[in-house]
Amino acid sequence: MIAEVVDNPRTATGYIRPFQAQRDLSALASLIEIAFKDELAATGSHMVEDMRQFALMGPMLWMTQMVQPILTGFVWIADGKLVGNITLTPERERGVWTISNVAVLPAYRGRGIAGKLLDTGLNYIRKRHGRLVLLQVRSDNAVALTLYRHRGFHTFDTLHELNLPKYHLPVLSSTVAPGIRRVRPGDSRKLYQLVAESTPAAVRRYRPVQPNAYRRGLWWAVSRSLQLAFSGHDQIELVGEQNGALVAYANLTIHLTRSPNEIKLYVRPTERGRWERPLLEALIGPTTMALHQSLRACASTSHPEGLNAFKELHFETLRILDQMALELDTPETPTTRR
Repeated sequence: MIAEVVDNPRTATGYIRPFQAQRDLSALASLIEIAFKDELAATGSHMVEDMRQFALMGPMLWMTQMVQPILTGFVWIADGKLVGNITLTPERERGVWTISNVAVLPAYRGRGIAGKLLDTGLNYIRKRHGRLVLLQVRSDNAVALTLYRHRGFHTFDTLHELNLPKYHLPVLSSTVAPGIRRVRPGDSRKLYQLVAESTPAAVRRYRPVQPNAYRRGLWWAVSRSLQLAFSGHDQIELVGEQNGALVAYANLTIHLTRSPNEIKLYVRPTERGRWERPLLEALIGPTTMALHQSLRACASTSHPEGLNAFKELHFETLRILDQMALELDTPETPTTRR
């Protein structure tokens, strides 16, 4: 999420300090609610509600933050209140960080606050030997895109975030197209290769496809059962098979306690245009329709056949998001830019 930022000659007043969960979480929830009101409503996000629930923990937040930080980042304080923030998240892969959001209250925009927050955040990452920073921003947010590009970020993928409301679920035939079946424990290597070959090289560079994520053996079956029992999550996985090779893969993650459910779709480039819709129809069949929950998916502009298949099944675009990356190669503090 990126709030709209307008740079002009007005001078920023106030100061930056590190985010403190016990002190700032409630105010940050209010800031995000105001800054991203339209996006939160469009996507059905529960972020603000979750943050306010955490804020009720009071003194326990200090202990939680010491063991496992809820949020890392910086806030801008002006007129005695929190008016801006940047949230930073270290990823599992060493040296990789994500900027989750940059937000500034409407009344304080246009003063260079977002730029100063961003420069402070990037300097923080550099000092911790970060080598790569990732973020996503709405493709129609020209001002935010300019803010990032001025600091060296570039777009490596563009995603359509799609939604199929529960009251628009299509009525589909129960007949499954030939070649489509459930994932089996022995599919691990072929499944990984399929996903890797279906993912553009630029995306793999910044978001590598991890082989462990596609291991399908005994532990996979056990972990699925545990996940369903303790977190209310389950998965349905289908593949398209042709002459013994896997050529397409679709994954539906089911959230039994909170919608929407999420779909991922991969098709080998040489087989695109043939498998997308049959695979999605098999996935969104009578069994999943019985859940009566909305469905969410992301389709890359690099896979137009997949995007078309989703739209043929009445998925609607909620927003279009540029995936951006910045490779860091020096520990020095960057020159502050407006």
